[in-house]
Amino acid sequence: MDLRGNPGGLLTSAVDVSSLLVPKNSDIVSARGRGFPSVLYRSRVDPLVSPDTKLAVLVNGGTASAAEIVSGAVQDLDVGVVIGSDRTFGKGLVQNVEELPFDTALKFTVAKYYTPSGRCIQSTNYKEGGGSGMTVANSGFQAKKVSEKDKTDFYTKGGRIVKDGGGIEADYKVTAPSASALEVTLLRSGVMNDFASEWSKQYEMKDNFEVTDDLYREFQKYVNAKQASKDLQLDSLYAPQLKDLKRVLKKSGYQASQREVDTLQASILREVQRDFDKYKVDLKEDLGQAILARYLPESMLIERGLKNDVQVDAAVKLLTASDGNFDKLLARNSGSSGKGRMEELAISSKDASTSFSTSLSEAENDSMKVQLKF
Repeated sequence: MDLRGNPGGLLTSAVDVSSLLVPKNSDIVSARGRGFPSVLYRSRVDPLVSPDTKLAVLVNGGTASAAEIVSGAVQDLDVGVVIGSDRTFGKGLVQNVEELPFDTALKFTVAKYYTPSGRCIQSTNYKEGGGSGMTVANSGFQAKKVSEKDKTDFYTKGGRIVKDGGGIEADYKVTAPSASALEVTLLRSGVMNDFASEWSKQYEMKDNFEVTDDLYREFQKYVNAKQASKDLQLDSLYAPQLKDLKRVLKKSGYQASQREVDTLQASILREVQRDFDKYKVDLKEDLGQAILARYLPESMLIERGLKNDVQVDAAVKLLTASDGNFDKLLARNSGSSGKGRMEELAISSKDASTSFSTSLSEAENDSMKVQLKF
């Protein structure tokens, strides 16, 4: 299950998705707040995934809110392994929206949600008492990330240690490749999509399409022409800082230093342009996706992109290998007292003032089974 970059959505939808994966009658998530009635969401349907099925959930720093509820339920109930670079976003807040006059609305926090182990994954705490010097937007309030020393240990169903206060930490860490400055600039500018539009007007798409070296050189010429006409700034990631520096130097009367900044800017541009060769493989892949987006549905583009995805590849190897590493990741931490902790949470969860089952009925669950086969 790929939840990378998934910003979340409805809480009830997260509960429904989780119910397809976790054992029946499992606690999935609870919500508690000041003046907010405690609510416990629990699975009331049989899962589509059998207990002997190996499950991996892919996450990253863009996995947030409802997507973190699903990730947290899978991790806390030990039904699968969470794979990613580090931690998810860390948004554990329940929010309501109240309409206001003049077509405006107020979005406000009413509670925090907690995973089955009892942890809140919220990474930022807010409190009154900002004092003087605060901006109008946050006057009187402070926002502070939960420090490592303030994080509390919780235990999964199988006794593994998990921590609160900073999203869902990956069980199996696989670093995703970072994009080069040139790749980021080209993707942000939309120049690849512009080139793809021009290319589709001149050429016919063939079944064995690939970005050849000739096509790649054609794209480089297109980018250089955009750069020469000032329609594109290849050093845009650094331009604002350099502009501010030159402004300050000019105000100080340092003309010689201003010229040195101009020299530095020219040097940075040359370095960025050399990235066309250094990161050729990645850029050709991006260009191919941009061109194929004119002809293929998004589902096929995603499938094509997964073939070169290092985290997906690592997940597949983990799930299919016979070395026992998957089971080792779900094994109980030595010296932990997870079982007693989970029993304690199971008892305390009964105190929740309201309990909700999932919205999927048995009939809907059977229907979902058919849909998922496709």
